[in-house]
Amino acid sequence: MKKMRKIALPLAVLLLGAGSAYATSVVKKNSLVENGYRFDPLAPVEKCIMTEKSCQPDVITEVCTWSDGVNTHNLLQNAGGTSCGNPLYEIPN
Repeated sequence: MKKMRKIALPLAVLLLGAGSAYATSVVKKNSLVENGYRFDPLAPVEKCIMTEKSCQPDVITEVCTWSDGVNTHNLLQNAGGTSCGNPLYEIPN
């Protein structure tokens, strides 16, 4: 019985640590999601216009796109309203 306790406690600590590490990585992945912005050079003031599409900045996959019904736009990060920044990427399913 004493031998079981000596094994059980370290095993429980190891499993708890692994579970916590996994949960942390899931939270970090989900926090790397942001709204995509399209650049509109004809807009009066704010040239970088927010869309309702969510994209990711760090994991490079296909370029994140959004359609306004007429054109398909590559989505970018907001860099202050008057310009857009880096490209955003699709979130894998």
